[in-house]
Amino acid sequence: MDQDAVNVANLWVQSIVALAAVVAAVVALMIGALDRRNARSIAAEDRRASLAHAKLMFDLDVLSRLLENLNRGGSSDPAETKRMGAEALTLIGLLGPDLLPTQWTKRVGDEAKLQGLLTDDDFPEWKKNAIEAQVAVNTVLAKIRAELARSA
Repeated sequence: MDQDAVNVANLWVQSIVALAAVVAAVVALMIGALDRRNARSIAAEDRRASLAHAKLMFDLDVLSRLLENLNRGGSSDPAETKRMGAEALTLIGLLGPDLLPTQWTKRVGDEAKLQGLLTDDDFPEWKKNAIEAQVAVNTVLAKIRAELARSA
């Protein structure tokens, strides 16, 4: 084989090696992109599961506090009765109408009712403050439910 034929063969080998390197780099980039997408999807599912678990644990804690409150059956002390009622109302407000629909309807009410009380000039300021806090709780709970639904 003469020198020109050897040079041509070397060029072909080098070209094939370079092409193989380019193909390998493209394949590696594609695999990396797929891996990142898969990792993002796994992380999103982990976040959703974590949020769902945290929500369940929170609900269980609040429900057990409410159950203890309601099982006391009241008090002969009017101040303690008011405190227990306020605590029960707060806990019902935290749990929302999904878990306690009857108590929610009787004791808290829907968003329109709460908004109406906020604008009532004859309604005591301290109660308006509590209602505003309840509306904020409702907003946060709606965001949590939306996040859980979006991730499902």
